[in-house]
Amino acid sequence: MSLINAADFPSIAVIMPVWNGREYIGEAIDSLLNQTILPTQVIVIDDGSTDGTLALLEEYASKHPQVQPVRAAHGGVSAARNKGLSLVSSDYVYFMDADDVVAPELFADFARVWRDRPDLELFGFSARKFNNAPLAERQYEGTHPRHLSGEVNGGAELLSKLIARGSAHRVLWTSIISKALIDRINSPFLPIQNHEDAPFMFGVYTQAKRAFFTSTAYYLKRVVDTSLSISTRDFSWVKNYFIARENTDNALRQHPVANVDRDLVDGYYAALMGGCLIEIRKNRMDVPREYDEKIDRLARQMTRNNLKLRLLWRYYPLYSGLLYCKRLLRGQRHAG
Repeated sequence: MSLINAADFPSIAVIMPVWNGREYIGEAIDSLLNQTILPTQVIVIDDGSTDGTLALLEEYASKHPQVQPVRAAHGGVSAARNKGLSLVSSDYVYFMDADDVVAPELFADFARVWRDRPDLELFGFSARKFNNAPLAERQYEGTHPRHLSGEVNGGAELLSKLIARGSAHRVLWTSIISKALIDRINSPFLPIQNHEDAPFMFGVYTQAKRAFFTSTAYYLKRVVDTSLSISTRDFSWVKNYFIARENTDNALRQHPVANVDRDLVDGYYAALMGGCLIEIRKNRMDVPREYDEKIDRLARQMTRNNLKLRLLWRYYPLYSGLLYCKRLLRGQRHAG
C-alpha cells in the first residue's frame, strides 16, 4: 500500500470517558499513540475518578500534546461524552472506551479510504473481544461484525442494509464519524447507563450522506466481568431501552427522515426489544406497575412470529429446562 502524508490526513479527535480506569487506560492511550497516523486530539474526560487516573493522564499529557485530560464531576458516561464533543476541533470524531484498544492501522486505513472519498461521513468496521488477561495469554473472538463492505449511500437505505446483514451496531466504537454529521444530527447522549448510544447511532446511519464499511476488526474489546454493561441487569436495563426508543421516536416526529418508518425503527431496536423480555425472565425482574402495559405490548409484538421468544416469555421454566438439556447433549458430543 502507498504511504500517506500525515499533513494530508483529516484531523481526528478521540473522545474517551474514564472513571477509576487507571488499571487499563494506559494501554488504551498507548494504542492510540502507536497509530501509524496519530489522532489530532485524544480528549480524555476523567469522570470524577478517585484512583489516580487523573495523575496518569497528566503524565501522558506532559509527553504527548495530543492527550488532553479534562477533569469533570462524576456525571456518567453520557455527560462525559457530551463534554468531550464540546471540545472537539477536528474533522472526524472517534469514541473509544477506556479499557479497550485499537489496532495500529485504524486511522491510516481510514485515511486511505478518505483520500478517494473526501466527503465521507461514516467509516464503519468490525470488532473482536478478548479476555482480561496478560497480552501473551489473550484469546480473541469476533464480535459486532460488519457484513457489509465498500461504499454505500446513507439514510434509510443504509440502515435497511445494515439490519438485513446483522451489522446495525448501536455502539459507538466501530465507527469513525464526521463532526459535520454529528453537528447535523444534534443528538446529545442520554443521561442513562445502558443503550445511551442507540439513538445517536440511529441518527448517524439515517442522516449520513456517504459511508464506507469494512469487515476488518480494528477495535479490540476487553471483557471485564465487572463492566457496567455486564453487571447491570435490574429493571433499569429494560427501562433505559424505553427511554432510548422514545428519544428516537420523538426525534423522528420533530424531524422526519425520508423513508424511515416504524418498521425500520423496530428493526434497528429488535435485538434490544427481545433482550428486554429475556432479561426480565432470566433475572426474574419485578416490573413496575407503570410499565406493565408497555411490557405486555412489547411481548405481544416480539412473540407473535418468534417461537423461541414465545416459549421463553410464556413458559420460562420449560424453556430453561430445554436449554439445560441442550447444553448436556452438546457436552456429551464434545466428550465423545
